[in-house]
Amino acid sequence: MPLKNFAVINHPARMRIFQALNGVALSINQLAQVLPDIPKPSLYRHVHKMLEAGVLQIARIRHVQGIEERFYIAADGLIEPEEVHKPGGLEQFADHVLIYGSSVAQDLARYIMDRSEPDLNNILARDYTFYASEQEFMQVRQAIYDLLGALKGTPPAEGRAKRRIFLMGHPLQSALMTEDLDTKAE
Repeated sequence: MPLKNFAVINHPARMRIFQALNGVALSINQLAQVLPDIPKPSLYRHVHKMLEAGVLQIARIRHVQGIEERFYIAADGLIEPEEVHKPGGLEQFADHVLIYGSSVAQDLARYIMDRSEPDLNNILARDYTFYASEQEFMQVRQAIYDLLGALKGTPPAEGRAKRRIFLMGHPLQSALMTEDLDTKAE
């Protein structure tokens, strides 16, 4: 399902809710335990707004003593190019990358700080720089997508933990500036 309406998810609390529900189905009560600094009435309000926008989905419903308990999960999706090309869309997309990336980095930092000793076997934090044509970059990107896509369908089992890899790839701005300066100097 394509993610639409950047304004809905580009909100600090809603982004944290989205991150908490990324690949994990939680009820409002469980979500309140994961995000104790967001009051329950606010969680209900934000979840409802995100549900209406299609950013969240109801994963399942459980009935407990006649009360319906809903479990929510983040919708899988890609950014639709049309959304980026709408007026203000590019700025909203840039905000989305900033908020989303910051949220993932904060999750990693919390994971590291919550451990009593470094857990270097269970984290991935590397920054690679390399030269590649657009075609070579697209091949690398597709190979990574294919590898991770195959793992996405792996069922839970003993010894397996739900993991996250957040990747970003882009031309290096400082290198582009340097190349422009070198070209002008010639």
